[in-house]
Amino acid sequence: MKYNCDIIRDLLPLYQDGVCSESSSIAVEEHLAECAACTDQLRAMRQSTEIETSIGLERESALSSQAKFFKRRSAAVGAVLAGVFMLPVLICMIVGLATGGISWVLIVLASMLIPASLAAVPLLAPENKALWTLGSFAVSLTLLLAVCCIITGGSWFFTAASAVLFGLSVIFAPFAVRAKPIASRLGSRKGIAALGLDTLLYILMMLCIGLSGGLSARYYGLSAMISAPILLWLWALVLTVRCKKLGGLFKAAIILGTTGLIMIVCDMIFGISTFSSLIYIDAFDRRFTFSPLTVLAVICLFIGAVMALAGLITSKNRRK
Repeated sequence: MKYNCDIIRDLLPLYQDGVCSESSSIAVEEHLAECAACTDQLRAMRQSTEIETSIGLERESALSSQAKFFKRRSAAVGAVLAGVFMLPVLICMIVGLATGGISWVLIVLASMLIPASLAAVPLLAPENKALWTLGSFAVSLTLLLAVCCIITGGSWFFTAASAVLFGLSVIFAPFAVRAKPIASRLGSRKGIAALGLDTLLYILMMLCIGLSGGLSARYYGLSAMISAPILLWLWALVLTVRCKKLGGLFKAAIILGTTGLIMIVCDMIFGISTFSSLIYIDAFDRRFTFSPLTVLAVICLFIGAVMALAGLITSKNRRK
């Protein structure tokens, strides 16, 4: 069966890529055996493909060599910067050995690690530069605190280190969990992981404060009373937002309701109402007094109840 050249030329790209059916391949080959124009067309297509492949390989080779060049250059600059940071340390060490005092040299050495972690590490790290920089900065800062504590004979290291790590976690944990090696392991649990790390470091900080200060059991009870409502509210907020089965109205209702309950609990624990001006309403020959926090909590609970009712009505209408 003879085919029109237009039909065969429409099949040539598929035939060249080897993705057309067996019957189509046979038809194309039979036509090519008799048609010189279509054969020339196929030859031109193959030459064009070879040229594109060659250009692609050359482009990849050029990009690869350029990337290697910049990596070598970054490593060289990082090594130079590391040497520059070590120069003051060597000078201080020589002076310290000559004067008989070496303790302050250790402080200088530990302090120089901080700018080195911010300047040299990003240039030396082959990938995940931000993560390596953050990790090296946290380690160098903790080391500086340890050196200063040991030299001064203090007992404040664990309190200071835990507080610093907690502060760094609050600021940088949301970004650290998005780094490629960490994000690939956490998957969709990045927000929970960041909040979990903040919670653990916060608890560790409160424990270190109590242990370092030799505080009594009253401190731990008071810190738990202060921390528990806030931590519960944060976890309720994150878990509610992450819940895929709940609609937007139900999520907003849960968040507002939880916020209102936390306000009431905090008012009951800390007596915030006694330190704030009261709001009063005269009705039924009586004066009813409320604190601003109580009023705000009631408003949150009321709006949350309205949103929950609206969400329930919306879900019923969708089912119908």
